Parts: sequence; C-alpha cells; structure tokens
Amino acid sequence: MKNKTIFLVSALAIIIGALLGVYLFGHNGSTVAVTENTIQKNSSSTPTGNGGKVKNGVEKSGLINTPKPQSRIVTDDFSINLPTGWEETTSTQNISVTAVNIGERIDDSAAQKINFKTYFAVAYEALKERSVNEYIKVFKDFLAMSIPGTVFTKEQDISINGKSAHAIEMELIQDGVGLKVLSVIIEGRGGNVWVMSFNTTKKNWNGYKEMFYSIANSFSLKK
Repeated sequence: MKNKTIFLVSALAIIIGALLGVYLFGHNGSTVAVTENTIQKNSSSTPTGNGGKVKNGVEKSGLINTPKPQSRIVTDDFSINLPTGWEETTSTQNISVTAVNIGERIDDSAAQKINFKTYFAVAYEALKERSVNEYIKVFKDFLAMSIPGTVFTKEQDISINGKSAHAIEMELIQDGVGLKVLSVIIEGRGGNVWVMSFNTTKKNWNGYKEMFYSIANSFSLKK
C-alpha cells in the first residue's frame, strides 16, 4: 500500500492539489503572462524530463492584455493549447502546469465559497515498471479510495497526436463542490505517463466538455 501511495502522488495532486492552487490563485492573483503565441514557464530549478518545467525560460512582454486564440503553454517537454481568457497560475507540488478560466462566473454557492474556477492541470508520473494499463487501474482505485463517492461515468481509448491515451470522465465532491472531471492519461517516453485533468462543476460540464477534449487533443510531446 505504501508503494501505491508514493506511485500515485500526482494522481491525487492533480485533482485535489490543483484545486488548492486554483483557490490560492483567486486570493493572490499569481499568474504567468500570455505571450504572443506561447506561454513559457520560468523555472531555474527543475530540469527537462521531470514535470515539463522550463529551465531558464524566456518570456516576451507587452501582450498581457491581448491574448490570442490558440495561445500555447510551452515547456521543455510538451506544449498544450490555452483557451482565450484563460491564464496559467502557479502550480502546486508535483504538477507541471495549471491553467484557470479566470473570467468565469460561477453561480454554485459551494464553489463560490472557495472561489472555484474551472481549470485544467498537467502532471508527470513515472510508471516504475508498471504498464500503462496497470497505472490506469491503480489510478482509478486510488482516487476512489481517496475521494469517497467518486463515480466513473465514461471511459474510452483515444489517440492524441499519434500516441495512445485513455480518457476517464468522473463525478466527485470536493470541499462541498460537485465536480465533473475529465482525466486523460497519455503514454510518454522512457517509462512515464502524462496525466491531464480538466475540472469544472457538474452543472457546467456540458458547456466545457467539447473544449476539454479539444485541449487534450492539442497536447504534444517534444521530440
């Protein structure tokens, strides 16, 4: 059980930990600026291959207030689309990227109390000699155990830029907020997977579902 817990730190962090990051975002306003066509993270301490953070990244300036459609977040390991009006915020531990729909108006009272905004996050996980299918099973078991009442509503195998991936839709309650989550697990290189989590309120799911899958399909690993 101990090894399973260590193995899936990111699995839980990407849903609960990222939720904490979104809560903090609403209180301290910490963001990364939108560049002309890309967003690059500044990180001098995390090398490539360990969560996708940029080492000594360079950020263009002067376009913060004019984000363009199909802006992209770019790290040393991958890139992913950032919808217009969304901003990247400081990620919590074990998460490479967190992006938030900062202009969203939420009418759910429980969500308002924690300043919840719809967001997505990307995390890196080492397989540690497990297969991707074994990881998916443990991922689901661990979430079900850690967040009682989690219901997996749909699963399907998909392909993202030529790479096999597995999409899982689920419903759960966190901090009193009814959430609908899309998690996408995609095989990386060198015995690892990337886990994308797209989180919104259950009430707003239908309005975000197509966007979530579109963002997931934009995920591209660097060669």
